Amino acid sequence: MILPVLGGAEPFGAQAIDPAGADRTMDLSVTEGSLADLRGDTVALSNLQASTLGADLGDQVEIWLGDGTPVTLRLVAIYERGLAFGDVTLNRETVGGHTPTNLDDEVLIRTEPGNAEAVAGLADLVERYPGSGLIDTGAVGAQLATDLALSAWMNKLVIGVMVGYAALAAANTMIMAALTRGRELALLRLVGVTARQVKRMVHAEQVGLLGTSLLIGGAIAAITLVSVVRMMTGQLIPYVPPLGWVSIIGGTTLLALVTTIAPISALLRTPPVNSIGVKE
Repeated sequence: MILPVLGGAEPFGAQAIDPAGADRTMDLSVTEGSLADLRGDTVALSNLQASTLGADLGDQVEIWLGDGTPVTLRLVAIYERGLAFGDVTLNRETVGGHTPTNLDDEVLIRTEPGNAEAVAGLADLVERYPGSGLIDTGAVGAQLATDLALSAWMNKLVIGVMVGYAALAAANTMIMAALTRGRELALLRLVGVTARQVKRMVHAEQVGLLGTSLLIGGAIAAITLVSVVRMMTGQLIPYVPPLGWVSIIGGTTLLALVTTIAPISALLRTPPVNSIGVKE
């Protein structure tokens, strides 16, 4: 499925459903329109995708199907749960003949709780069709939780690598900046400033710079996160685990202090007469 986005075209995952009784087996959390109108040349979009396309209920939406066939469909429903079900929902009539197999991937069945006879009948039906399977909602939820956990672990690994490279680059820059102050600190010591006073000056500078950087960085991160979370989930305030706050602020503080205080301490152990003539 391909949609026009920002003057270009982007592929999106889509699902084709039979609108008859769809509200009894899946809850898309429809906010505008109705899935019952998903018949003929119509489409339902998530609120995120509808907002991206600038489409309102009743508008015509241009879409390319999986085999490249262009179609123009009327938007009849907008729903919230695009992250779970996909951003595009079509009826089976629209995609018929435009998929490689033209077969249904899943059949959602709702039974009364504890109806053993219905479950046994479904099990017998599955046995008559090799390659098919019967999965209850509990197993689907467990598999989804496993997939989400694996995805979260991979995301943490990628973020860890990115943060490591960023920290290495920042540490290298800050150490080089501190070491270039050799002549400045030597001059201060030659005019009578003690090493303790120099350290106090550097510490005061670091506190000011660190506080300013945390405020500016936090503001930029907050604006970005609020915008993304608002667009994707509709929530205004993003959730950040307390451990995440502590790790970010603590790691930033530790990095700034270590990469500044250690080089400055090394410079102060050098006699000022040896550093005053060093070219910066």
